[in-house]
Amino acid sequence: MFRNPISRILPIFQRLMVALLLGTAIVACTAKAPDHPFLPWDIKVLPDGTSAVFGVHLGKDSLLEFKRVYDQKAELAIFVDPDKKASLEAYFGTMNVGALTANVTIVAKTDPKELNEWIAKNHAKPDPTPSGAWKYPMTDEHIRKAQYFPIESITYRPAAEYTTDLIDRHFGKPDEIRNTKGSTQYWLYPKKGLLIAVNSDGKDLFQYISPKDFSMLAATIPQDATPEQPASK
Repeated sequence: MFRNPISRILPIFQRLMVALLLGTAIVACTAKAPDHPFLPWDIKVLPDGTSAVFGVHLGKDSLLEFKRVYDQKAELAIFVDPDKKASLEAYFGTMNVGALTANVTIVAKTDPKELNEWIAKNHAKPDPTPSGAWKYPMTDEHIRKAQYFPIESITYRPAAEYTTDLIDRHFGKPDEIRNTKGSTQYWLYPKKGLLIAVNSDGKDLFQYISPKDFSMLAATIPQDATPEQPASK
């Protein structure tokens, strides 16, 4: 049984923010999208409730297949959150995704029991992270095996700033918008398996998962976020 990703998607945002503060090249985003098959709004929903985005099939294709599509190396590590739940993440850093530049992290589908066994056998000292999770390095043997794990979700942080009009134009109207007390809005696209954290400071975050699993992704939204009331006619 693969572990529910609810508790690990928000920590990914915090880890991405730390990486971005170390330096990310900002790329302009024009109103007219380049003609490229791997744009962030090119999401193909499949009959089995999964989806394909960025040239890979979520839940089916492996971390290695994503690496081959983009010829990009990744840092693989196991993270254990404060609730003792383990996840395996591949951090690709800043890379060209199609015609655009973005920061990409992938969560793999794993058996948490197997990850805990790897940690127990490794004996390597973990590093703390800003999210409160512990980051465990992996042996070469485990990295080789982990490359073949299926992709569960993709977290995509674009270098370009997306205005709400631009998001609306390319992704369409969300099924729901939830507002927080801070600077973040959550735009929900359950039929596409997409959750966009729209930030007024420009640090938008796009999270992709199979549409059949979208309820798990929506459960990561902060509890204080409230649905936006429809405009009065």
